[in-house]
Amino acid sequence: MAKWISLLVVLCVIAPLLALILLLPGPIVRDAPRELPWVLPDYRLGNTHWDVGEDGRIYAEVEHFFLRDISPEMVSWFYRYLPISTVEYRGITYPLYHIFHPTEHGTFRVLEPAWDGTPGMGFGSLVEREEWFGPYDSRGAARVVEFSDAGFLAIPEAAGIEIGEVRHTFRQVEGGTQYRVDATIGSTLPVIGPLLNWYLRNRVFHPEMLEQWQRHQLEEVASLQFFLRDLYAQRHNGSAFVLQRSDQQGGDAEKHRE
Repeated sequence: MAKWISLLVVLCVIAPLLALILLLPGPIVRDAPRELPWVLPDYRLGNTHWDVGEDGRIYAEVEHFFLRDISPEMVSWFYRYLPISTVEYRGITYPLYHIFHPTEHGTFRVLEPAWDGTPGMGFGSLVEREEWFGPYDSRGAARVVEFSDAGFLAIPEAAGIEIGEVRHTFRQVEGGTQYRVDATIGSTLPVIGPLLNWYLRNRVFHPEMLEQWQRHQLEEVASLQFFLRDLYAQRHNGSAFVLQRSDQQGGDAEKHRE
């Protein structure tokens, strides 16, 4: 009897981890880069950090480049409409997600709507993304458990297991918004948690991937400086926007590079 109980315990521990590994999808089909009228800043000038805690989970921080003349309300509005909007530029219509990063965004969609039925990303919604960070594909779903003009909190899920949290904070300061991301990657589940954390640290969010992930975050949020004001001015037009190229966008790009 004890033998069967031990076997059952082992299966209960190993099965979720095997499910997580076996359910990992194949490579992402990557879209061609978009030709957009701005230059992203040098991510090496940004402020990032990560380390592994005593609990075996990864703790990562990103302090984004300052978003001048952009309010927290504008950033919150952007994320709400991100998975359901399109942008026309030079006669081509793109998903809004595609101009959020010019080379490393695939798809972003709502799997389950916000609990109050509001379209797009919101409190209670389950969202799914496909993107890549340099050579590393990244695909996953997350439940949005907080959402306001001050930011949002997303809980990533894989094979039905919560694997951390990602908190986005938008803070109004003089002249614009300071944007910060604090992420925890890993599980606190008994027994299986340490195994899952080892797998995430060594097979998914290893140091090289973390560096590329944080580089990608700095680049995508910095891109808001070049188009968000224009799109927000069109917010009463539904979810289909038109992006106009201007000399000012090029000038802003140069400022970011300095």
